[in-house]
Amino acid sequence: MNTQVGASHVSRQKGNGMPLLKATALMKYYKIRRGGWLAQKKVDLKAVDGVSFSINKGETLGIVGESGCGKSTIARLVLNIDTPTSGSVVFKGRQISGLPPGEWRKLRRQMQYVFQDPLGALDPRMNVFDQVVEPLLIHNIAGVSERRDKAAEILQAMDLKDHTFDRYPFDLSGGERQRVVLARALVLDPELLVCDEPVSALDVSIQAQVINLLAELTKRMGLTMIFISHDLSIVRHVCERVAVMYLGKIVELARGELLFDSPAHPYTRALLSAIPIPEPGLKRKRTLLKGDPPSPVDLPPGCRFHTRCHMARQVCKERIPELKPSKEGRWVACHVAHGKA
Repeated sequence: MNTQVGASHVSRQKGNGMPLLKATALMKYYKIRRGGWLAQKKVDLKAVDGVSFSINKGETLGIVGESGCGKSTIARLVLNIDTPTSGSVVFKGRQISGLPPGEWRKLRRQMQYVFQDPLGALDPRMNVFDQVVEPLLIHNIAGVSERRDKAAEILQAMDLKDHTFDRYPFDLSGGERQRVVLARALVLDPELLVCDEPVSALDVSIQAQVINLLAELTKRMGLTMIFISHDLSIVRHVCERVAVMYLGKIVELARGELLFDSPAHPYTRALLSAIPIPEPGLKRKRTLLKGDPPSPVDLPPGCRFHTRCHMARQVCKERIPELKPSKEGRWVACHVAHGKA
């Protein structure tokens, strides 16, 4: 893939300004051992392999795909939790990939992470109120009184009542815990919020409440958000643009309404065909995929999806498709979609 071309597909500009965040040709390979005890060798597991995107201030970008496609690795690379094998992340015009801990800590206030497991993200020894005050203490923001007022204000904005403030994480429901995690992130007034499967551990009824609250708050606060999920019905509700990933690569990127109404990549079509229709009697024609995804250690030649694709041609087995623009304003990596097969 031409990664420089891929870098330009990134954003649907709302103006002529610089994107808030831009990732260029991101790669993350992990060395793992393969083979028997006497014949082990180190090989590369290609978790993320040449991914480029950007996001403008105030925009919400969804990243979707099956488990193991590299979604969470991208979140960790964007937030400098992991160092990329190659490629770069630029935030507000400054390259942040590989920054030393001292420099990165100064940026941490502006970029916050919402984890998948709210119980694991909270300290079991601290009550709710102290956990929300703690980020303000760490970053030395305001005085004691102002910190307490700000923590109380954001907790109330999360629909958490005063009587929950003195409780501990194990005393709360799953939905309440996730609201506390959101409060901890938002109390710092960040510019970028990275949400990694933020509601997947919650009951369906609670998911809707948290998602509606998150959508309302991001709009009210003017937040920029990367929303990572495997649930396309939620992504459709939350995100303006959507990037579909398969085995470490983006295979389609488009505005939400365009992608959901007329998907171009066969993999995107298969994912969308699996979304349940919430009306009795209505059915959607399913696109069933063959087999399981290949191993990210032993990737097939050509298009990584061709082993499961009912539209695959000979060229798909031989050449890696580039992520290219189409007339509709989407980007897609597919020989068939571009009329090359």
